[in-house]
Amino acid sequence: MPDPRVELLKLKNLGPKTVPQLVEVGILCHEDLVAMGTEEAFRRIYFRFSDESRLSLNYLYALEGAIENCDWRWISAERKSELKSFFLSIKL
Repeated sequence: MPDPRVELLKLKNLGPKTVPQLVEVGILCHEDLVAMGTEEAFRRIYFRFSDESRLSLNYLYALEGAIENCDWRWISAERKSELKSFFLSIKL
């Protein structure tokens, strides 16, 4: 089986720090990320890595951009607002 990190590194907004975290929570390809969705993927990463990494709202936007195949700055204001509300709720 090919290394899943190679495919994931080709996705927009994902880099060498993010990809191993995705693999560790069971996301091995774009289809896995799409099926899991932005919020669930972030939730899993947050609860697995929050002690080791400082996960930000931009990290959440990056996941959304990877799913949508766009730069995170192009995510709609409405969707960013939804993601920000989710982010604040998970940080409680």
